[in-house]
Amino acid sequence: MKHDNEGQKNFFSEISEHQISAKEFFCTVLLDSLNKNFGWRKAVISYFDTHGKFLSWTSWKGIMIDCKEHPYRHFAPKDIIRYQIYEDAVRDHLTYFNVTPRLYKATDIIEPYAYEHSEMVHFLEENFECHYSMTLAFGINAYIQLSFLKSEEEGDFTEEETKQLEEIYVYVANAYKNFKKYEQAKIVADIQEEIIASGERAYLVTDDFMHIMSHNQQAQEYIADILGNEVANQMSSSVPCSWLPFLLGTSGEGMPVDRVETRVIKDYIFKIYTYKQSYSNGIIDCYHWITISKKEEKKSLEFKSQDVTLTPMEQKVANLMYQGLTY
Repeated sequence: MKHDNEGQKNFFSEISEHQISAKEFFCTVLLDSLNKNFGWRKAVISYFDTHGKFLSWTSWKGIMIDCKEHPYRHFAPKDIIRYQIYEDAVRDHLTYFNVTPRLYKATDIIEPYAYEHSEMVHFLEENFECHYSMTLAFGINAYIQLSFLKSEEEGDFTEEETKQLEEIYVYVANAYKNFKKYEQAKIVADIQEEIIASGERAYLVTDDFMHIMSHNQQAQEYIADILGNEVANQMSSSVPCSWLPFLLGTSGEGMPVDRVETRVIKDYIFKIYTYKQSYSNGIIDCYHWITISKKEEKKSLEFKSQDVTLTPMEQKVANLMYQGLTY
């Protein structure tokens, strides 16, 4: 482990360049830079979906996608550190906007005596010839983990090393946030071009976690007519929108991505499309664009739906929304 100002400057410079040119941010380039500038040779990037399902990992030994033979598949049910990370991330609504260090030292989570005889130690020794771990959690529901590993001879992570890893977290998190903003700006621009080409006048673009990435004035006016000005003025790219889950028809697992859905609320027709951004590590980020058009003639005040079947609870919520309730 190296700790010098030159290494920090080089890492910061390299990662700043990486965030602009990279197609995928958490990859071997990041691991190489951590090794070259700080001496952290043994590090593993683990990837999960937003519901905690393991997808793959990348280490100094290479890349391995989840499969029947993957070592982590057998260890996953016993990985109490991962469960702690995921539970905390869901509780705190962790996304790529977070830059506050989130570090998990294995021996802080598992009692020291129990740790020496734990499944964690057996897993690390068998697969990485290591004994101790410190994991940094990033992204939506901590769907990316960067774990630094040490051998038994090297000893557990010291206070100085922990402080350095906190600094590394801040560097990486800020660069990742900027990477996602740049990537999302390109995605939104592509979606807007498609919307304009379709001739639609009102639209929203959202991610799968209820942030409104883009919208136009006409859409805001339509939302204001349905839910009121206060709600319409709260559309944000960094704060989840409270009414979007109902519109998207989600219950925490996202809407189906293989079809277009149409919903009718009050006198407005919402058409919901899905855009998928896939990565080699198995992660799939979903974005939705929603076009809004006004029905030419008013029909029954009762909420109606096309192409979807509403559950009794959704029907109840829809009727309450029509009455002007928003929460």
